[in-house]
Amino acid sequence: MIAQISSGEGFGGLVNYANDILEKDTVIVASDGVSLTSNATITASFKAQAKARPSLRKFVGHVSLSFLPDDKDKLDDQKIAEIAREYMRRMGIVNTQYVVFRHHDQPHPHVHIVYNRVDNDGKAIKGDGNFTKSAAITKAMTREYGLTFGKDKSKVRRERLKNKDAVKYRLYDEITAALKDCVTWQDFRKMISAKGITFNLVKNANGSVRGVTFTDTWNNITYAGSKIDRSLSYVKIDGQLANIIVYDARQDNEPIRLQPEQAKPFDVEEAFDFSQVSGGTQTTSNEDEVEQQTTGSDGGSSSGSGIGENIVEVLLQPSVAPSSGGGGGPSGGWRDDDDDEKDKKRNNKCRKGR
Repeated sequence: MIAQISSGEGFGGLVNYANDILEKDTVIVASDGVSLTSNATITASFKAQAKARPSLRKFVGHVSLSFLPDDKDKLDDQKIAEIAREYMRRMGIVNTQYVVFRHHDQPHPHVHIVYNRVDNDGKAIKGDGNFTKSAAITKAMTREYGLTFGKDKSKVRRERLKNKDAVKYRLYDEITAALKDCVTWQDFRKMISAKGITFNLVKNANGSVRGVTFTDTWNNITYAGSKIDRSLSYVKIDGQLANIIVYDARQDNEPIRLQPEQAKPFDVEEAFDFSQVSGGTQTTSNEDEVEQQTTGSDGGSSSGSGIGENIVEVLLQPSVAPSSGGGGGPSGGWRDDDDDEKDKKRNNKCRKGR
């Protein structure tokens, strides 16, 4: 089970997509506070409530929940509606209008949840765009409902990957290929360097190596080896290569020996903090404070598309066509002519204040 979250400024286009009966074989499996007579009445219901808070620009909420084809027999309309409502409850999407549309145009089960980010009391819903929270919830619910996790990276359709997901899988493919042909860390460094990839060591305060990070120098994006794949943790890689001396570029080429930590085995589930990594090695005084993140060209960290152990694996299995949220469709910013009313009021208000 995975979730993709987005928000926008117009209900009309999203509702027309989500409730496309002819193309998507859509079934409405759950709703609250919305007239379901037609797409027009659904849209009108949402927009009437959104007017209660004209200052909220992105008042349209959209979540697509997707599941592996293996789970199709477990997910009748009643069960998938239950899961959708429980996901919303845990995300804090409560006391508001919503419609859950189930599509049947793909082999994998998926639903689109359209909801009003202005709740029934005229307050803005907050925290519903937290990707980290969502990933934790979907992971927990996958276990609780006995659903399937997707783990086979070889089945992921690379041509459908974008942005950081594409980088992550490029790193996986290039690093895995290099390890098959290398017997030393030096050979490994040279081979991946030719592919625009560098590796850096993450060290404890006592100088022992506790992890490895890989940077795609073409895109300036860094991942911990274990977050690319568990097989690419420092201990797993070191076990495949000869235990030889390499050099630390940040310490005047001081030789260091790459050996697994003796006192405490490296835990692939533990995280690393890359916010200070600029090359060479990173030293941390408290291994419990090091968090694993993905860094991009802006120098910051992201908890969006890379969040969750199995997010891309689930979404991009060979039998799953879309890459933008379950059954595909809009990812935010939907507008239609009727949704300009709030902008006009906002602009008039701004002019009066001049």
